[in-house]
Formats: sequence, structure tokens, C-alpha cells
Amino acid sequence: MQPVTRIRQKWRPSMALVVGFICVALVSIPLAAMLTVQLTSNQFVRETEQSLLKQGAIYAEVYRTMFDNLEGDPVGPIVGDEQMVFWREPLHPIPSRIDVRKQQVLPPLPAGNPVNVHSDLRHVETLSRLRALAEAAGRTTLAGAIFLDHEGVGLGEDGLHNFAGLPEVQTALTGGVGVTLRTRDDDYGRHPLNSISRDTGYRVFIAYPVLSDDRVIGVVMLSRTPLSLRKFVFRERDPLMIMGVFTLSGALLLGALLLRLMSRPIRGLRNEARAIAAGDKPRSEPLRHYGVRELADLGESMLSMADTLDQRSNEIATYTDHVTHELKSPVTSILGAAELLQSDNLSPENRAKLLGNISSESGRMNILLTRLREMSQLRQETQKGPGELAAMLPDIDGLTIQIDQNSDREIPLSVAHGEIILLHMAQNALAHGAHQLTLQYLNGVLSIRDDGEGISENDAARLADPFFTTRRDQGGTGMGLAIVSALLDIYGATLCVIPNEGGAVFEIRF
Repeated sequence: MQPVTRIRQKWRPSMALVVGFICVALVSIPLAAMLTVQLTSNQFVRETEQSLLKQGAIYAEVYRTMFDNLEGDPVGPIVGDEQMVFWREPLHPIPSRIDVRKQQVLPPLPAGNPVNVHSDLRHVETLSRLRALAEAAGRTTLAGAIFLDHEGVGLGEDGLHNFAGLPEVQTALTGGVGVTLRTRDDDYGRHPLNSISRDTGYRVFIAYPVLSDDRVIGVVMLSRTPLSLRKFVFRERDPLMIMGVFTLSGALLLGALLLRLMSRPIRGLRNEARAIAAGDKPRSEPLRHYGVRELADLGESMLSMADTLDQRSNEIATYTDHVTHELKSPVTSILGAAELLQSDNLSPENRAKLLGNISSESGRMNILLTRLREMSQLRQETQKGPGELAAMLPDIDGLTIQIDQNSDREIPLSVAHGEIILLHMAQNALAHGAHQLTLQYLNGVLSIRDDGEGISENDAARLADPFFTTRRDQGGTGMGLAIVSALLDIYGATLCVIPNEGGAVFEIRF
């Protein structure tokens, strides 16, 4: 039979699928995050910027030396105070400033306005020699270079052009270092600043000032395409493959560990719950492993629930058997008496006797069913208390109940529960010939002593069993001490019989 489910049916991922998704996420999320924030591209661009700045510093020093060796008047604008302080420092490293996430990418480098001559003839020789040097070095550095005079005029493929209108050149002519990103032009071979490295869609441009006696005598413009992620991956393919293997292996190992720690114990607990729901006898043995603490706690709760269900099932079976047995005799007596009462030849004395039997047996059945209902209700009670022992004493004719003067005044029972327990204990003592009952509570033990007939060793072990009684012929149901024991279970207490020569002694141990 298909089990009835009360949970809304819809697609839900399995534990294995969730673990697999987690493993994929462990590998893909860092990569996706790096691509999202352009971390690798930014690093490649900054490395290119630093490389160009270092080359620019060298070219600027060579430029200055060549220019100063030629005679002539000072040329070029004087740098500002702030720039002058910076360049006069013994050490003046220039940090990277490009951020591809924020930097605006400018259009391709324009050709510049053509001009006829340099304003200072010293630049003709200097820039010509520097261009030859840059072409030779560019075969290794892969950087394009163009050198400008103090007015922003430089030598290109087709003559002199003025680049003073470019923002990076304007910054350099004031003594600063200009840095920009520009898209690659389609005709990349047209300009000397374009190099053979053309793997990305933009290039890094720097304009480095050439200073002499606090004047800007020229500008070194360098550019290079930064390393692309594709080229980096290809170049570092071996270590990246090793890292990928380790990452995937770690993710698979983590997934297997999660499955072992969570999926298998959960399936085991699910199978146990299904077996209990199907009516099978609950198992009392734990699983071989539970993986994590929470599942171990859940497993312990499942075992406790299984033991409780098994105990309740056994109790119900026992109660059913006993009730059937106990009710069989009075029902048989009532049926027999009813058949005899149908006879017309029955004397008035016998008729009255039979009616009395029916009444007494019916009363016995009523008491038995009342006690069963009382026990069922008590099992659903919750722990309460503490309460005053004196407020729990029952009032029973023929039995004196007193509290020992050394006794504590409070016990860990509610007044209502204590009254029920002491009432049944008192009725049991009175039925066995007791006239006095003494109570004492010390160190978590409630002692109940009477002066009745006492209890034999054979009967002591069965006193709390339901339906066990030594007074069945006197109307005893055997439910009194069973009710007491059931009520004490709520508080985790036990009822014990203490051997004694005169009278009965019970101890309730909390």
C-alpha cells in the first residue's frame, strides 16, 4: 500500500544533488568572482603599467643625458611646486593608478597634427637617436615608443606631429606622469606606438616627463597591450592544470565526506522511521555511524522514541490481555445470572442473590474501567511541583497518617499528584490491615511505612504490575500501585519495596 503523505508534493533535490552543487560551487564561484571584478585583468594591466613606468624612467634619463650634452639655452615649462618636491625626493617610486573597473577607455591614439620642424634643433638629434634605441629595445620589451619635445612634438612614421592635445601628454608637460587606456585601432601597424603584442582590446599608454633643471624638456610616450587572461592561462597551463586537478580532487573528497557524514545517516534514520510507520518492531540498536553531532542527537531521539513506542505497545498488549482476562469472569457471571433469572421456577431468595451478583460484578467492572481511564490520563500529565507534603495527606477512615518530625516539608511532586499517590498507598495499607501510616522525606527519598500485614518476598517484585492483586476475592483490581508507578514515571521516580519484618515499607526515590 502506498503510504499517505501530508506534505505537498513537488520536486525537491536529493542530498547527493545538493552536495554535487556545493562541490561545483566551490570550484566555480571563486573563478566567477574573479572574472566579475576583473581581478586578473586589473592585475595584468597594472603589471604592464609598472613595466612601462620603469622603461619610461630609463628612457627619460637617457633622453636628459643626450639633451644636456648638447649646448643651448634652457627650454621647456617649469614644473609646479608640488611636482618639484616629488621629483627632488631621493626616492620617488610611482605607484600603479589604473583600475579597469573605473578607468575610462579612450579612443585609439590619434595621429596628431603635422608640423614642419622642432622649435629647438637639439631635439632633432636627440629624438632620432632615441627612436633607434627604442626600436632595438622594443624587439624584447614589445613596447611601442614615441619621444616628444617640450612642446609635445614627436617624430612618427610620416614626419613630425604634435600630440600636445592628448590628456596624458598634457599631464606630462606639467611634470606629472600621464596614464590612460586606449582602444586598439584597426590599422595597428600604422603608428610606431603599436607593438606586435595585440591580444586584448585596449592598450596601456604612459607619458613620462623628462626633467632637466626643474624644466620639462620632453616627454617619453610608451604603450603596450597588457597580458590577456587567455594568454596567461596558456602560458601557465601546466601549474593551472595541476591546481585544477587538486581543486577538483578536493571538491570530490569534500563531497564524498559530506555524503558519508550526512546522506547515509539520514537515509538510515529515514528507513527506521518508515519501518516504525509500517508497524515493524522498532530497533533498539544504533546505526554504525551518524556523521555529525546533530544527527547523533537525532538518532538518540529516534532510539528513545522507538523504545517508548515499543514499551507503550507492550503495555497496550499487556493491558488488553489483562482487561480481557479480568472482564471475562464478571461478564461470565453476569451472563449466567441473566440466564437463570429468565427461569420462572426461581425462588425469591435465589433471584435476589443473582441480582446481587450482577450488581457487584458490574461495580467491579466499573471500578476496573475507571482505574484504566485514570492511568491513561495520568500518563499524559506533565511534571509539576514541588508541593507541601502536609497538603497531600488523604483523609481515610480507620487509618491515621502522620509525617515524621525530621521530614522535609516539601517534596518534588505537585499537590494534586501527591494526593493521588498517597491516596492509593493509604488504601493499599488499609486493605492489608494497617491502622497507621508514617511518612518521611529526606535526601530525595520519600519513605512510607505502615503497621499492617507486610509483604511477602514473592509478591514484592510484582506489586507495581497492572492487575496484580492478593485480594481479588475481596474486589481488588490490582491497579492502585500500577497507577502510582505510572504517575512516578512522569517525575523520573521509582517505587521500591523495602524488606521489613513488621508492616510494609515503601520508598519513592526521586
